[in-house]
Formats: sequence, C-alpha cells, structure tokens
Amino acid sequence: MYTLKQLELFIDLGRSEKIIETAKKFGLSQSAVSMAIKELERLLGDPLFERIGKRLVLNSRGALLMREAQPHVEELHRIFVRMSSDTLQGELRIAASVTIADYLMPSLISDYTDLNSEATVALSSANTHDVMQKVRSGEVDIGFIEGACDDKGFVCETLMKDELVVVTSDRSLKEEGPWFIDQLAGRHWILREKGSGTRSVFLDAIAPVDRELNIWMELEQTEAIKNFLLCRTGYLSALPRISVARELEEERLFEVPIKAHEFERDFIMISRSNQPSSRLLSHFRDYLLSSMGLK
Repeated sequence: MYTLKQLELFIDLGRSEKIIETAKKFGLSQSAVSMAIKELERLLGDPLFERIGKRLVLNSRGALLMREAQPHVEELHRIFVRMSSDTLQGELRIAASVTIADYLMPSLISDYTDLNSEATVALSSANTHDVMQKVRSGEVDIGFIEGACDDKGFVCETLMKDELVVVTSDRSLKEEGPWFIDQLAGRHWILREKGSGTRSVFLDAIAPVDRELNIWMELEQTEAIKNFLLCRTGYLSALPRISVARELEEERLFEVPIKAHEFERDFIMISRSNQPSSRLLSHFRDYLLSSMGLK
C-alpha cells in the first residue's frame, strides 16, 4: 500500500528533478528517496521517471499521477495545518434527552457556534436510557440526561435543577386543588415512554401510588403529549416546567397543584470516565459550565 510520504516525495522529485534536492528538503538520504520512489513504481506497475543526464524527468505516466495526486496531497496538507492551528475545529457529537434537546440545547449550541464558527455540532435526541448507551458505546462524545446518574463508568456533572409539573387543559382541576396524587390516579394519564427520565422521576416520586396510576397512553415526544392534552380536556400528564412554560402563561394548559410531593430532577452532563478529551470537547464543556454559572 502506498503512503502519503511516498506521494510527497514523488511530487517534490517531479518538481525538482533531482534526488539530492528532494532528499535534502525532507531530511532523508538519497537512497531512502530512491527506495521510496521505486516502491511506488512497483505498486503502480510502471516506471514514473526517465533519466535524462543528471535529471529524473516525469514520463507520461508520472505526469498523469502528478496531475491527479497533487491537488489531493495539497488539500491534506491544508487540513493538517488547520487541525494543528489554534482555532477550535471539528465536529461535536452530542446526544441529549428529549427535554434538554428541545428546550435547552438549541440556544446554547447556537451561541457556541456563533462564537466558534469552525466548530460544528451534531445533536441527536433520545430518552435518558438511550443517551447513556450512546455515550457508553462511543457513538457520541458527550451526553445530557435527566434525573440521577450513579454509573461509575461516567463522569457526571449537574448543570441545573428542573421541576416537573402535573398539567391538564381542564381549568377546574387547577381551581379545585390542591390534590393528593392518589385522588387523581384513576384519571387518564399520558406519560413519556419507558426509559424516559421524565417518566422515571415522576413515578419514583409518587411511589407506591405509581402502581395505581391509570396510564392511558405513552408517547415518545413531549410536544405530542402537549398537543394531546390540548385536544382532550381532563387528561393529565407530568411534564418539565421548561417545556410547558408558554402554554401555562397563555392558559392553554393549567398546573394542577399536588399535595405532599415535589418533582425535581437534575439536568446532567455525562461523558465516559476513561474518555480522552479533545481540545474542542474540553472547550465546549467549559463553555457550558460557565454559561450555567458553574465555573
């Protein structure tokens, strides 16, 4: 298999036509340059140069290789120069739980890429369980989850607190409250799917009443749950306050006051504990912590 170094030596020799000049430029012996060119010719099956006096001149096949290979080698050099410069370049692969991806990440990523135009961000959305799996497998560089993180395979950093609220489109449930959760358990509840951090926090908080809860429907998207609530008066759900702030303000949805329970959870940034950190990833992490007032 040919190497980039062989192509570099070939291109330089094609320009200089003298092995001694190419060897001097690359800090190699003349025999090392000759061996590299001979190996390249062997791999391609034909000579690339012909000797004219003291010069090595490209033959027709060598000229063709020069014309085809030179732009690609030069582009590779430009890539290496950019990557080794002080600018923060590359792609960040991020996975975030649905709430964080939909309501927190857009503004943070937008602000970050405005400040660092050479960086790109690929954001995928999944439930907390799947985000953790993506980070664990190396499919993404960093993850954002809801709830607790007690897996020793991760470095976990809390970004902020979030609160779940019980919501409905039935104003009377707000006005007639507060309620004990068991008084509402038999009503129609629409929750996120199993594996969702939002679901887990809510059900863990109301245990053992969670076994009596009438889970009428499970949906994977918070927006879908909100739209369903808006269509069906009297149905209930537990959703992040950040996700229903506008609907509550516009009184299209109403917060149902619940006695004796608080539904708080953390938004957590996770990475693999043994993961080498690139300069771009470290910079993005520090930016997030600073934006959250944690650094």
